[in-house]
This record gives sequence, structure tokens and C-alpha cells, in this order.
Amino acid sequence: MTLTPTSTADPAAVDDSADIEIADRRARLAQQAAAVRRRSRVIKLLRTVFPSAIIILAIGNFGWITIQAIASSLDVYKGNTNEDRMTNPRFTGLGNNGDHYIISGLEAVRIGHDATTITLSSPSMDFKGDAARSTHISANHGVYDQNAQTFTLTGNVVMVSGGSDMTFTTTEAVVDLAKSTFHGDKHIEGNGSVGHIVGESFVIADGGRDVTFHGNGEAKVFVTVQQ
Repeated sequence: MTLTPTSTADPAAVDDSADIEIADRRARLAQQAAAVRRRSRVIKLLRTVFPSAIIILAIGNFGWITIQAIASSLDVYKGNTNEDRMTNPRFTGLGNNGDHYIISGLEAVRIGHDATTITLSSPSMDFKGDAARSTHISANHGVYDQNAQTFTLTGNVVMVSGGSDMTFTTTEAVVDLAKSTFHGDKHIEGNGSVGHIVGESFVIADGGRDVTFHGNGEAKVFVTVQQ
């Protein structure tokens, strides 16, 4: 029998192969560790950036709102460059008979700097004759025409006559400032010591002393006189 010796691996080659594998594993672990560190840094950065960005946006929005509010308050009456606004307006004048009148309100608006028509909110008006004939009229809205010398009042018009103890209510009245008269073609009621008057059109003159009511169509003037 012939015995043939078998070859065995070189111990040095085996050691080199093991070292290479270990080095590869270490390299892969190092790469994985580096990737984990990068992800951690990115997550940490995002956790800082996002809240900061939200805070900055909130501050920016609040600042913009504040700036807009301040700008609006400083320029509240200049939204329309062709519009004049006045708070607590007051206009005075004299009628042909010397009666002094005062027109006032919460706010007045004039569209166009040269316009002669002015609208008023919550207007009131006083005719100042002698002390016994002072007449007051108020409404929800009013239009003062300086050229035509008229003052048109609409909405809950109430006139307290200085020439009598009558109080008149209607929905619309036109004041002739030159003649110191009130007239209108709307339903009107008057109450006072003389009784209750109802009409569909009217003319009130002489500080409320001269009162003329008319019917309209089938509507007649209704008067109740108190004894």
C-alpha cells in the first residue's frame, strides 16, 4: 500500500484571511456608526430648527398684524383720498327769519373735497329762536345740502316742537333751513296736550306752532282733541 500525503493549509494564509474579514467587519461597523451619528445630528438639528421656525413665524405674523393695526389707526380716514370724514361734526347757520340752527352728529362724510352734500350718522338739529321756541329734531341718518340749504333726515325721525308741547314722529322729513320749516310725504303722528294727530304728509312751520297735516288718497287726517 502506498500512502500519499495530503496538503494542509498554510497557517500564515489562514491568519491573513481572518485579519481581512475582521478589518472588513470593523469598516462596516464604522460606516454604520457614522451613518447613525449623521442621522442623530440631522434629527437634533431638525428638533431645534422646526420649533424655532414656528416661533419666528408666529412672531412675524403678530408683528405684521400689529404694524397693520397701527398703520390703520394712523390712516383711518385716508382709505379714500377723495373722502373727507369728521367725527362729532357741527354746522351752524341762520335762516331767513333770523332763526339760528345747529346741525351735529356722530360722524360726517363728504365724498369729494369740493362737494356740498354731506351725510351724517345719528344726526340732530336744533333751531334756536327765542328760548320758548327752541325746536329739536333727530334721526338715524341725515343729508345736509349746503347749496340747497336743506337737511333731509331719515329713519326714526323725532321732532320736539319748541312752539308747543307736541312731539312728532315719522320716517322721513326735509328741513328747509332758509324758511325754518319741516315737510314730508311720509306717515306722521303727533302727540301733545291738544291730542293725537295722524297724517300722511305734513308741513310744520313757525317753530311748530303752524302744523298742517294732509291725507293721501283714501287715507284721511285723524285728529283726537283732548279737552
